[in-house]
Amino acid sequence: MIFEKNKNIIPTLSHIGGVDFFINGISFDQKVSRSVSDKFKKDFRDNWKIKAFKNLGLVAKYLYEQQDEGRFGSSPRLCIVYLDEDISAIVIKNSIKRMDLDELLEITFAFKHKNTGERTYKTQAFVVLFAKL
Repeated sequence: MIFEKNKNIIPTLSHIGGVDFFINGISFDQKVSRSVSDKFKKDFRDNWKIKAFKNLGLVAKYLYEQQDEGRFGSSPRLCIVYLDEDISAIVIKNSIKRMDLDELLEITFAFKHKNTGERTYKTQAFVVLFAKL
């Protein structure tokens, strides 16, 4: 369904260097997360879901900043995030139908590396949220 959303999505034939597909000529890595991060939930408390839906760029920023250093990456990503457990297939289908793969998010984030300290990165992302509504 994601590939039907934009005629400019081209899948790779094999997973090479963290590239899952190209959107409008830009290589993207797909990441699936079971959460927006514990820090996001802590920072926005009871309103974290509302904040997530209203600011997809902020969700992407937190996901980049809270990633594990061993799997660190700053390349463009399509982030698929589950906000609830046991999401039905129809919710997934409807969420994909609503997603906009023409609105690329510009993300600036800071990451504190163990050996080299904090660095700032700029990247691009799409974010799709799956939640029971």
